Amino acid sequence: MLEIIFEDEYDTAAFLHLAEHLDSRHHMSIQQGKDRLLIEAKESKEALEHIVRPLLVHFFLECKENERMRSILENTYLFKDPEEQHQILSIAHSIMKGDIDDIPGIHQDPSREALLKKELETISLQQGIFSIGSFMTFRLSEYDRRLKNYVEVSIEEYKMEQEYQNFIQSLRDYVMARKPKLEKVHVVHQDRLVIWEFRYASERDQKQYIDRQFVREHPMYIDSQLIAPLVSIAPQKINLFTNDTGHSMVQTIQNIFQERVEVFPPHSFDEQNVQFVHDHLEKKSEKLS
Repeated sequence: MLEIIFEDEYDTAAFLHLAEHLDSRHHMSIQQGKDRLLIEAKESKEALEHIVRPLLVHFFLECKENERMRSILENTYLFKDPEEQHQILSIAHSIMKGDIDDIPGIHQDPSREALLKKELETISLQQGIFSIGSFMTFRLSEYDRRLKNYVEVSIEEYKMEQEYQNFIQSLRDYVMARKPKLEKVHVVHQDRLVIWEFRYASERDQKQYIDRQFVREHPMYIDSQLIAPLVSIAPQKINLFTNDTGHSMVQTIQNIFQERVEVFPPHSFDEQNVQFVHDHLEKKSEKLS
């Protein structure tokens, strides 16, 4: 008979739920206490540890992993705010699931599951006492290092996202406070995104539409060919022609200008609807003369 001691009654209930879900309970006889379980195999010829070990791996991954990463966040990196913890852990889960896969060297072998299994295989789970708390404290150093690595990377991703959101908000505020230099512009996605009003404009003409001071204040972030002129023009309407709504620059334009942007398929673009910059400047000069 094996006695498993849990950290609290919630963990006990979670383990039992997993046993039901994974159809393992049919193979075990279980006596339940508040924070412990007494387990034995129903068939004496069946090795109990072959039933319990995969259950424990699932238990640590599904019930304890988030708790351990939250502890790393709070105690090692001093992120105490629950909302910040939630956002960072969401990023960590996306990385672990492979949804974010552009971080070099983050996915290592052996897997987290394999690390847990390796440690559990060094312990007899046929009989005796197995303490969840002691096992996590003394046997999971390599697994914890892996979790810490995920947490560190997730914090960096979170900080970059916060920086990006602050930057986007500053551009929104700037656009809202600025008088439009053109009421409408057309952005067409070919090999790259192009402001069609600037298609035939000289560099000198283009510079008349760009707030150089604003660009100097944001040298690391402003794209001088697209975002800088768009933000400086602050148009009331942007007709954006693209098939790739997931493109990072397309999303940036939508994030900055929000309801001012309307997306169309590229085949619907008609150059005849465009008032080119040099024409606009000529009309402006005529009005002044």
